Amino acid sequence: MLECAVMFPVWLAALGLALWARFAGHFLRETPFLMDLDLFQRLGTRILSGQAHALYAPAGSDQALFKYGPCWALPLPPLSWMTHQAAAVLWASLTVAFVLGVFLCGVRLGRFIGLKPSGALAVAAVLLVVRPLTEEFLVGQTNVLWGLLTTAALLWRLKGRSWPAAALLALAISLKLPALLFALYLAARREWKLLARTGLCFLAFNGAAALLFLPRQPLQLFFDWGAALCATAPARAFEIGSQSLLALAGRLLRDDGYGLNLLALPDGAVAAAALALEAALFGLLLRYPPAQASGPRRELADWAILTTMMVVFSPTCWVATYSALLFPVWLALALVAAHWRAALRSPAVIIGFALTLALSEMTHSGFWKLVGLRYFKGESYVYLVFMILPLLGLSLGWLLWQLASLPRTSRS
Repeated sequence: MLECAVMFPVWLAALGLALWARFAGHFLRETPFLMDLDLFQRLGTRILSGQAHALYAPAGSDQALFKYGPCWALPLPPLSWMTHQAAAVLWASLTVAFVLGVFLCGVRLGRFIGLKPSGALAVAAVLLVVRPLTEEFLVGQTNVLWGLLTTAALLWRLKGRSWPAAALLALAISLKLPALLFALYLAARREWKLLARTGLCFLAFNGAAALLFLPRQPLQLFFDWGAALCATAPARAFEIGSQSLLALAGRLLRDDGYGLNLLALPDGAVAAAALALEAALFGLLLRYPPAQASGPRRELADWAILTTMMVVFSPTCWVATYSALLFPVWLALALVAAHWRAALRSPAVIIGFALTLALSEMTHSGFWKLVGLRYFKGESYVYLVFMILPLLGLSLGWLLWQLASLPRTSRS
């Protein structure tokens, strides 16, 4: 145990250095273009020039829209003071810090259930989601931060500190609305105090930002935010790059030209079928059957599965979005390592673990080249066509469900 405690910082430092060298260090040497970061810089310039009323207007193209709550526009102006290269180095460095923050929170959460995992599991977790994580760095997205906020919220919640937990959860919801799934979970668990404080923080953070940007019409920013979300989500839900459960249902139930569909339903029927499935999965989570899944162990498993659902249920879920799964992946690995004897006696765990590993490998184009399948209807990345990422998310959720119900033995 002492060896794990000593080596964990070493593993984490090595991981951070490797990620920094691969991305931030690379951006120092070559001028990059991070699409989302470019949008943030444009909006920062817009705010500084007194055009905060146009925060949610397109910037560069119809698809280049700011889709976060008003409070997340506050950090944007400083980015506009930098060159794109300097901002890319800073952004990548912050993303590395967020990655390490997820694992630091994970280790502290693991103490609530007696987990003392090796630092090597952090490296393994990164390798399992390295394809989405690479996209995260190269686009300049915020999904690792999204996952960090929800993970840190759970840490404060288990410590009994509801205000910090509420603030972090409110920031996660403000960043991307699918995090509202955690609010539904709190309501179902009748944790009214934490839910109310989360709502208050959400209104306070975004209301204060809206007042700062538009003191005469602060509510207008909320209407514009909603309009921006409504303008993009339906139109992009079934694009080739969308990797949500809704898009998976679309691949199987609508005639999209790829020939994988079993039926040819209209989009509305597909959306209804996906929503029904999501509601069923959420309902199953709330009715956890195993007697072993109680207390902090259930809390960690529930929160990790909710994080997975938050990603997969998002109607506009892209490759980079799956980098928010660092904590669920790490927890699954830590539970397997801690209870490996019990895991080997469970066929369901073995199947879930094997599927998760195999699907992770299939997110790389090299796998498809190896098996001789390079193109599918003109798309070079066939893992998008075959919806490997949502299948990976579902497999991970299944694995976490099974691991939470494993009997705990003293010598696992």
